[in-house]
Amino acid sequence: MSRSDPQRDRRRASIERVPLFARLAPAQLDVLAGATTTRRLAAREVLFHKGDPAAQVYVVASGRLKVASTSSEGDDVVLNLLDAGEVVGELPLLVGGQRTATVTALEPTELVVLDRREFLRFVREHPEAAVELLAVLGERVVRLSEYLEDTIFLGVAARIAKKLLLLADQFGGDEADGVRVSLRLSQSELASFVGTTRETLNKQIRAWGEAGIVHMEAGSITIHRRDELARLAGLLST
Repeated sequence: MSRSDPQRDRRRASIERVPLFARLAPAQLDVLAGATTTRRLAAREVLFHKGDPAAQVYVVASGRLKVASTSSEGDDVVLNLLDAGEVVGELPLLVGGQRTATVTALEPTELVVLDRREFLRFVREHPEAAVELLAVLGERVVRLSEYLEDTIFLGVAARIAKKLLLLADQFGGDEADGVRVSLRLSQSELASFVGTTRETLNKQIRAWGEAGIVHMEAGSITIHRRDELARLAGLLST
């Protein structure tokens, strides 16, 4: 019997939570975990930049990541937020090429790292995982399409309301006075996630704060009246 490796066991537990790898037999998970390493990021440390060569895929073991792109004018657009159990960096490994966005840790983050060669070998040897991978990629496409549609068709208030509801679903926790979202996004980052300016975001949040709908303080947002946000987002009929 091989000696237990606490670090490998920790990585195995992380990848086992990911739908892409969840159907593997225990022995297969052991092999895959043995091919991985661990990487830790400090808060605000960049994992990779847009345009960097793609050589690894990552599983978020703990912490949160921000996926962003930068315009030619230097403005950042937040495309996605990733939590524990999600995969990042898989697309360029399949097609071969460069990173399509910049990924930064929002807080101290631990990642399980799998090199491109091992990742491609895994996909070839486990065709059923390719279906899960397509589901992951499809979800990313849906998110981007929805972001573009919202930017074109929704007003600013509706976009802010919809994003706050999304954050509540993804990162929120129930409290006595509503749903609290603890997320270390700056106001500028939250504004870019919505597709507006910081000034416009702050003005709307202040108005909603006075109306008792939401409350924002450093590092957190509390949603007091979720139904009202849903109505403002056009998700409930008036």
